[in-house]
Amino acid sequence: MNRSARFPAYTTLGALLLALGVLGGRLAQGTGERFFPETGHTVREPFLGFFEAHGGVHFFGYPITPAIPEPPDYIQCFQYACLRWDPLAPPDQTVQLLPIAEAMGLGTPPILPPQIPLGRPFRRYIPETGHTVSGMFLAFWLRHGGAKIIGNPITEPFVENGRVVQIFQRMKVMWDPVEHAVRPMNLGESYARMRGLNPRVPARILQTPSALRVRIAVRRPVLAAGDRQTITVFVTDEEGQPISRTRIRVDVPGQDPLLLEADEAGIAEGGFTVGAFPSGSLIEVHATASDGLRQGEAFSSFRIWP
Repeated sequence: MNRSARFPAYTTLGALLLALGVLGGRLAQGTGERFFPETGHTVREPFLGFFEAHGGVHFFGYPITPAIPEPPDYIQCFQYACLRWDPLAPPDQTVQLLPIAEAMGLGTPPILPPQIPLGRPFRRYIPETGHTVSGMFLAFWLRHGGAKIIGNPITEPFVENGRVVQIFQRMKVMWDPVEHAVRPMNLGESYARMRGLNPRVPARILQTPSALRVRIAVRRPVLAAGDRQTITVFVTDEEGQPISRTRIRVDVPGQDPLLLEADEAGIAEGGFTVGAFPSGSLIEVHATASDGLRQGEAFSSFRIWP
């Protein structure tokens, strides 16, 4: 049986207690640990090193279960993914993401190479699973370790609740049109609930005053020098409610700052003509918003081509 596809369960209370003793002894060998008050769970070595080396909370979410023994393996679930520690694996493979999407049966039938839609740049066909990954999903996949970390795609992109989504063997991600980025989804929570692991979702932490949430989007991610670029800035509070009449400064290399003001929907828009940058240049845009008491900032970018 393929070890990556199996998820053994506890068999007896005695086995559980024995496994807990082994887990405690082995994990105690690592000195690192980090407590997360948002969920009341602690991440310890060897999970902690892997967690921090691959994006931490931004990539995995908060821990929602303790480390759980499933001899000879141990697992710990986070909001977006679950980790497995296999003490019998080679040293560089002892901690890996569980293939939870496959375990939940979320894949779709593979497509044959002649069926691959044409017309999208930056598309890659993955023969191991018979699916493609392209555009910003491809960039996210490559940036976060590709098949070794996230696994291969097991669906094509599809629309779910108004979001463009794609599922990989170990993670489910979505395209966020506001932040202009690919974000992990709460598949770890779904898997933990399916397994009866009683996940503890993050508690709300009150902060006074709360910071502004600022998002910036460029209308044209790729354009030529001398073309017209449009910048849209979205300003909300931490609850997602729009903040009107905030003052916004947008800094672009080679340009005078754009000074904008958000409307009643918390949105401001401005444009400029792109300067004479060399082909291939990545131009970073920085937006800062303030309502007099609170402040927030965000970054985006576009590329000059050809």
